[in-house]
Amino acid sequence: MIDQDDRDLRGAFEALRREAAAHTPPFDTTGGAARRRLVPGARRRTLVLAAAAVLAGVALVLVLTPHRPGVQLGLASVRWESPTDFLLRLPGDELLRVVPRLDVTPSTINWSIP
Repeated sequence: MIDQDDRDLRGAFEALRREAAAHTPPFDTTGGAARRRLVPGARRRTLVLAAAAVLAGVALVLVLTPHRPGVQLGLASVRWESPTDFLLRLPGDELLRVVPRLDVTPSTINWSIP
């Protein structure tokens, strides 16, 4: 059920793959050449340079960070209120904060009906 156009495309792509494979060296050859190009001790030099860069960065941060001796914050006196604290306040919540008196005598009650 494959029509002629699909066969032509398949053949064209196979020809391209063969041509690319003919000009491409095997992976082992390219990997070995890269390893041979490495200069002995290059890895050690790279690690030393990376460590020196990290140490220079740390020293730069330590030098540029302002140091303020003796600055103390009195956090005990600070009272922070959230911008949404009003949502937690209930209407009539002052009634919830007061303990009702239970020592009321009949003489202190106002029995008159308004």
